[in-house]
Amino acid sequence: MIDRNRTLWMLLVGLTLVLIIVSAGKSYPVIKNWKKVKHRAAQVQFGTDEQLEAEIEYLENRLQRRSEYRFQLENEPMRLTNVLYLTDQYGRRRGRNRGKIRVTAVILGTTENQAIINYKEKHFTVTVGDSVDKYVVAWIDTDEVVLTNDQKEYHYPVVTSPLEETAEQSGKKQRSE
Repeated sequence: MIDRNRTLWMLLVGLTLVLIIVSAGKSYPVIKNWKKVKHRAAQVQFGTDEQLEAEIEYLENRLQRRSEYRFQLENEPMRLTNVLYLTDQYGRRRGRNRGKIRVTAVILGTTENQAIINYKEKHFTVTVGDSVDKYVVAWIDTDEVVLTNDQKEYHYPVVTSPLEETAEQSGKKQRSE
C-alpha cells in the first residue's frame, strides 16, 4: 500500500512539474510582448504629436481668417464658399475640383434657358451657343446641361443640395403611393 501511494504521489508531482514547465514555456512569449508594450507605453508623451499640433494650428488660423473676412455680395454673388461649407448629407465636403465643370443652377426663361456654370473658380451665365473655355453649350434643360467639345457631348447634371434631393425623393414616394 505504501509503495502504491508513493508511486501515485510521484506521478502526480511529476505531472504537475511537467504542466508547470509547459505553461511557463507557453506564457513566456506573452510576458515578453507585455514587457515590450509596457516599455513603449512608458515612452509615450501626450500632447507632443507634431502633426496634430500643426493641424490644430492650421484650423485655428483658418478660423481666425474666416472671422476677419468681410463678405461683399456685390463682388461675386454666387461665391458663397467663403462663408458656407458646401457639404453633402453626411457632412463631408463636396469636392471643389478647379478644372471640373459644375452646373450650379438652371434659369428657365420664356425665350431661352440659361445656366450658371462654375468652372476654374469662375461663374458663367450661359445660354445655348455660348462657350466656356473650349466647350460650347448645346442644350439646357431642368436636369442637365449638354456641352460639346471636338464632336463629343458631355452631359453635366445640375448640382442639387442634399436637402433638395431628399425633398425630391419624398415627393416621388408620395406621388407613387
